Amino acid sequence: MTSLLGRIGAASRRQGRRGAAIAAGILLGIVLLLWGADLLARRAAEGLVAQALQEHTGTVEEPAVTVRGAFFLPQVLRGRYDEVEIAMEDVSSGPLRIQSVEARLGDVYLSFHDLLHGNTDRLLIAGTEAEAFLSYDDLNRYLDLSGRPLALDAADPGELQVTGSADLLGRRVEATADVELGADGGALVVEPREFGGVPGLSGVSELLLGERFSFRVPLDPLPFAQRITDVRPVDDGVLVDVAGDWVVLEP
Repeated sequence: MTSLLGRIGAASRRQGRRGAAIAAGILLGIVLLLWGADLLARRAAEGLVAQALQEHTGTVEEPAVTVRGAFFLPQVLRGRYDEVEIAMEDVSSGPLRIQSVEARLGDVYLSFHDLLHGNTDRLLIAGTEAEAFLSYDDLNRYLDLSGRPLALDAADPGELQVTGSADLLGRRVEATADVELGADGGALVVEPREFGGVPGLSGVSELLLGERFSFRVPLDPLPFAQRITDVRPVDDGVLVDVAGDWVVLEP
């Protein structure tokens, strides 16, 4: 009798272990399926955002897009992605080329329906922060193509200067000016602070020359540059921080 009860108990324990193993296998399978679905959905969303940015900016290379967040499927289902990081190169529009852009987009709206159908006709972004790098070569190319005989370059550490020529009271004047960087909305502003190399410059002449050596660089290639928040010169170009709110990307 005791032997029979022992065999029954052993069989019961084996069945219990077998059931636990089956349950663990099922759970593991579900986890792997969810992980795979999460990864596929993440890659699809990143591809659509990259496509929308490429269509809007006209970049040759597709932007690198990373959607952040440990659990992605909930973001897909609600159609809102908490944080998206972007890296783009050679962003251009008209005469201006921006060498590189790194951006962080907050609350990017892309519906589940649009994700399923690969629709990038409209992308809504609640908040954007980006850093753009404009090389001196690209800025000088912009000046040349826009008809300004000027050249921007680094001077002392953290300083900039503009060299060029201008018609001033009936004569052609060659000058160099230390300049300041500023911002006006979504445009970079360069204004002379002090001129050198022009002897006997009167107050009126300096004022006129200042107008000739001042220029704006609209950051039109950037879809999320509603306003400039910071500008700083570096050895080989200018770094510009930009931001935007409720930005709509449409082809």
